[in-house]
Amino acid sequence: MKINTKYRQIRKDFSLENNELYEKISELEPIPAVNPISLTWDKAIDFSVYDEQGNKWIDLTSGIFVANAGHSNPFIKEAIKKQLDSDLMFSYNYPTAIKYKFISKLLEISPKYFSKVVLLNSGSEAVDGAYKLIKLWAKKNNKKYIITFTGSYHGRGLSNDLIGVNKSNAQWANVSDDDVYFLDFPYEDFVQFDESKLPPKDQIAAFFLETFQGWGAWFYPEKFIGDLYKFAKEAGALVCFDEMQSGFYRMGPVYGYMTYGDLEPDLICVGKGISSSLPISAVLMRKELADVDENTDLHGTHSGNPICCAAGLANLEFLSSEEQSVKRQETIQIFEKEIGNLADLSLVKLVNVKGLIAGIIFENADIATEIVKKCIYNGVLPVCTFKKSIKIAPPLTITAEAIREAVMVITEAILSSAGN
Repeated sequence: MKINTKYRQIRKDFSLENNELYEKISELEPIPAVNPISLTWDKAIDFSVYDEQGNKWIDLTSGIFVANAGHSNPFIKEAIKKQLDSDLMFSYNYPTAIKYKFISKLLEISPKYFSKVVLLNSGSEAVDGAYKLIKLWAKKNNKKYIITFTGSYHGRGLSNDLIGVNKSNAQWANVSDDDVYFLDFPYEDFVQFDESKLPPKDQIAAFFLETFQGWGAWFYPEKFIGDLYKFAKEAGALVCFDEMQSGFYRMGPVYGYMTYGDLEPDLICVGKGISSSLPISAVLMRKELADVDENTDLHGTHSGNPICCAAGLANLEFLSSEEQSVKRQETIQIFEKEIGNLADLSLVKLVNVKGLIAGIIFENADIATEIVKKCIYNGVLPVCTFKKSIKIAPPLTITAEAIREAVMVITEAILSSAGN
């Protein structure tokens, strides 16, 4: 073994080149669908990922923010098995007991101003559903504009592209929405919310925000978001947070927007960490939004799938337990300190960290990608953004010992890239 510790096992002959399974799958998929990192997964347990050769990594991706409760969580596995044995694997949009239990638990752990839930399959679908609800509400209330931010990412789909990245993001479809208005994201702490840059106040329908901007875990300045929220309420505009990456205790509280202060959004889009395993998402909303148009079609073939609901219910019960809450509070303190220390390294321009999510910002994308690959060769798997950032988001069950070992590997990778 090249590396053999409690949490990392990497063979001497491991390589990201000439991976046979990766090449076979790549031949069957279009280039845009292929993961550029040729790391194959054979199994994943808690905060460890294994390939078919027995190599073992400390997972700092949570499978891209999904496995909040840890990979292959025994509590969730047991719930899935129980649902399988009940002989109800699919139910279209008909009522089921497990769906009722799941959405009841979801509302129980959520703020009481959310009273309605729409279940969907993916984050992109949830954002699309929220976009549709906002447009219908705007029409009914003689409003127009949806305010979003440059650089934001809201999923894959036409409506997602219309409100994400920039005004030209949906050019591929030759479609545009003139009612979507982009503001520059406030990357600097001193940036203030400036209402003079907005369309007429009485025509603004909603603000649609990522809780943090994904590619570098960029958080809004607290005063900025506070002023934005105050303005939205004065304007009679809706506030929607895209909580795909930040939800379900990733940033500490159940939803990440809560870290910005006493905000009460009108709707939020959640997914990824909602089940820690299977595909399911949701839009939580106030009752008046849910009833804006009774003819709105918001469900899908697999929304509310019984097995997904069973996984989701078990996940929420696990993550919301007192035991896990206490453990997370301790882990977050260690994570924020250890990751924060990386800001002292010469190649690092900035570290954004809150809860168990971090973005390490470098001078350029080449440096960041090189460091990710060095980490992989040494048994640590961060999120490779192919931008000038590395994202760190381990399962919330990761131990303090594993965090310290992972940060040691990241530190060594950064120092070696700096020539030290």
